[in-house]
Amino acid sequence: MANLKLQVNQSVELHVKSGVYNGEYLSQVTRIDNQEIQVTLPIKKETLIPLPVGTKLEVIYTDQVAKYKFDTQVLSRQMEGNIGTCKLQYPSKVEKIQRRDFVRVPIRETVYYRRLIVDSINGQINDLINLGYDEAEQNDFQEAVTEDISGGGVLLVVDKYIPLDVFIELKFDVKELNFQKVLGKVVRIDELPNRSDRLGLGIEFINFNRSKQDEIVQWGLQKQLELHRKGLL
Repeated sequence: MANLKLQVNQSVELHVKSGVYNGEYLSQVTRIDNQEIQVTLPIKKETLIPLPVGTKLEVIYTDQVAKYKFDTQVLSRQMEGNIGTCKLQYPSKVEKIQRRDFVRVPIRETVYYRRLIVDSINGQINDLINLGYDEAEQNDFQEAVTEDISGGGVLLVVDKYIPLDVFIELKFDVKELNFQKVLGKVVRIDELPNRSDRLGLGIEFINFNRSKQDEIVQWGLQKQLELHRKGLL
C-alpha cells in the first residue's frame, strides 16, 4: 500500500483526462482509510461536477517537501448534508513530481513592497534584524499584485524596474496568514506579454522557515479552490 503523505482537509487537484467531464478541478480530502479516499465533488462556475462512477483520474497534491501524483478512479458518489463527495480507490503507488518550494499557485493578491536600502548584512539572512539599515532612509511601500506564489517565493507585477539581487520587503494583508512582513531578494526579471507598462519580479523568500512555507502554500491552494468554486479561475 502506498504511503500517501496526504491528510484530511488538504486541497488536491483532480485531473480527468477523458469523457464528458474532461478537465482539471480542485477538491478537498474529507476522509482516508485503508481502501478508499473520500474527496469533495468539484464545483466549477457554482455548478457541481458529478464525476460518474468509474471515472479515471489523476490526483495531484503537495506536502512540506514535494509534489505528488497518483492514478485512481471514482468508486461511488454520495451527499453528506449539502456537500457532494465521491470515494476514490486507494492507489498502489504514488509518484513524487518536484520539490514543494517550486510548486507555483496562480493567485492574484494585492501586496505592498519596498526596496530596502541596506547598510550591512550580518551573518545568515533568516530575519529582518540580520540586515543593517536605517528606517528613515527607506522608501515608502508601493502597491503591487502577485502573479503566482509558492513556498519559495512570489512573482510580483510592478510598474518600476528593480535590479537583480536587491532586497525587498513585502507586506501581505491577508488575515489567514499568521505573519505580515516577508524579506526577499530579486532573482528574476520577466517581461509580461501584452503588458508593456509592467514587469514581473521573481522574488525569492530568504527569511522563510518551513512552517511559513507550509502556511503560505496551503493558503494559496485554498484560495485557488475558492476561486474555482466561484467560476473565477
